[in-house]
Amino acid sequence: MNIMFFLTHKSEVTYLYDDMGLKEGLDKLQASGYHAIPLISREGEYIGTVTEGDFLWMIYECGELIGRKKTMPLQMRDLPRRCDNKAVDANAKVLDLLSRASNQNFVPVIDDRNMFIGIVTRKKIFDYCKEHLKVMEL
Repeated sequence: MNIMFFLTHKSEVTYLYDDMGLKEGLDKLQASGYHAIPLISREGEYIGTVTEGDFLWMIYECGELIGRKKTMPLQMRDLPRRCDNKAVDANAKVLDLLSRASNQNFVPVIDDRNMFIGIVTRKKIFDYCKEHLKVMEL
């Protein structure tokens, strides 16, 4: 089976650009309702994953050193990220996808140029497995 069967295309995914301001990024993350979303360059290259915790840890570690005026010029690329969701290549095997999905809520999918093409959510994989298990029980 091809992992593209599970893909949620980039056009349907909430993501941040690395040159967005921190406030704009946090606003977009909050509006999405997700706890983590992909970070990409304007060219479309996958950079990593931004989480609510990344913002929280920045506030915690910088404390009063960061005021509203001081953070305004900062961009998403300046936000320290504690962990990134590891991407899989679009031609990866389903077992590779399952391995990554066991540790991440979503798996970014990239092409051979490292360009972000979408994500596979753990929910989509579980739903697929659930439907196939139902058929097997009949």
